[in-house]
Amino acid sequence: MDDRGFRSRSVSRRVVVCMAAVVAVMLLAGCASNVYLAARQGTSVVNGMPDAQQLDTLTRHRMTVGAEECYALLFDLLQREGCLIESADKASGLVVARQVLTQKPVVIVPMAGEIRRLSFVVQPAHLTSEVRLTVYVSHQWYLDEASGFTTEELGLSTDPAIYREWFEKLDRAVPR
Repeated sequence: MDDRGFRSRSVSRRVVVCMAAVVAVMLLAGCASNVYLAARQGTSVVNGMPDAQQLDTLTRHRMTVGAEECYALLFDLLQREGCLIESADKASGLVVARQVLTQKPVVIVPMAGEIRRLSFVVQPAHLTSEVRLTVYVSHQWYLDEASGFTTEELGLSTDPAIYREWFEKLDRAVPR
């Protein structure tokens, strides 16, 4: 085999390897943008603000216990869930808490996690109570090791699953 044939095969292998690397990077970039877009779904930034009736349906929940008991159950639930209670006022029924959800490690985009700011208002409704919940979502993204992370505010969550999850947890906390 002459020297030209050896060089030719060596160059073509390098070209194939470089092309494969370029295709892989492009595929990863596509996956990264899909993950990023999926993280923004279910928020008012993407879906817009729901109308008043949709908002009531999404954020209000009837409880089977009185307001004072419901407030105590809510407070305990938030602590058990590892939420940071930012402020609480028993007289008005207001509890504001923060929940930090770390991102699963399989994500290509280096998202640190999701932060949910939960605002609960417990109000009496005759012998029972009503809980109103609003959830504001933000995501933290790692920029690089040197500069830390940035936070993107995504506004009000419009994802019914988030509200349903909290209301179900609160219902399960009621003693039977």
